[in-house]
Amino acid sequence: MKFNTESFERHEQFDAWCDFTSSMCELEAIESPKSGFIASAESYHLGSLQLTSFKLSPMRFKYTNDIIRKASFDHWCISIVTKGTAAAADDDRGFRATAGDTVLHSYARPFEGRVDVTNYSGLFFSRDEFWDVADELDNTAHQQVHGPMSHILGDFLASLEHRAAKLTVSDGKAVNEAFGHLLRAMVRQTPASMEAARAPIAAAQFERARRYINSNLKSPSLTPDLVCRDVGVSRRQLYYLFEQQGGVATYIRNRRLAACYSALVKASERRLIGQIAYEYGFTNLSSFCRQFSARYGFAPSEARAAWLAGGSAPTQEVGTFVDWLLLTGER
Repeated sequence: MKFNTESFERHEQFDAWCDFTSSMCELEAIESPKSGFIASAESYHLGSLQLTSFKLSPMRFKYTNDIIRKASFDHWCISIVTKGTAAAADDDRGFRATAGDTVLHSYARPFEGRVDVTNYSGLFFSRDEFWDVADELDNTAHQQVHGPMSHILGDFLASLEHRAAKLTVSDGKAVNEAFGHLLRAMVRQTPASMEAARAPIAAAQFERARRYINSNLKSPSLTPDLVCRDVGVSRRQLYYLFEQQGGVATYIRNRRLAACYSALVKASERRLIGQIAYEYGFTNLSSFCRQFSARYGFAPSEARAAWLAGGSAPTQEVGTFVDWLLLTGER
């Protein structure tokens, strides 16, 4: 399900968003509604879970007792803010979250708050599915979630948002199982719950490490030790996470080679091969050419020549969410 106010006239946008969310909350615009109100929602039904990504303009909101009675919506929602700020509170507790923070709402009792220009993704789940940890979730609701498991769940949500459009039915089942283990490990950190969550925890840690590496490919200081520090794992655990990739150093090298390949075959790129190699951390051109040839079966100069002659680059195979989730080989 997708909804976007940009398809409405500017003076109609806020009313359109109010109509769309009327079963969930009462809204008040912070800026003049007549000047426009850009907001969108994109939802995916994942079995007993629903993932929704929001992009919002500044507004205030109230989730009231009247809405609770009409909606009969006894769910929680765990969210990660990816842009801007969001604040909410009930009678007992509240939070103000910024980009990267993970928060938990309960729709069993009223709350209110506000957002600025904010993007966030939330995973909605029902009390019936998590009755066994309902007390712990109620005690955590309307607060920012702290601790290592909050980061792991945040990474899980970010990865799920990125892959949601390509999930299959079997992927959805894996998502539900993994989320259940992670959530229970977050609110009830017993040896049994942590053991049950071991595979999805490793998958989320791998995803965080992968994103860190891909964001820092050009950094000359990118090392396994830096990845360990960002992810919060030991060198031994990091190698375990990347064991199927031949180790983290091999993964970094292969990602850098892939980035060089992409730069070599871009029509807009006219830099020397050595310049591209150096940009991605290869300080010895001969060594780079050997590694490139071993990886792709042809020299960097041949890749560029084939592209300029009208050839195409080989595509990389993209796995399913289940492949990603089970990347560590654990179940």
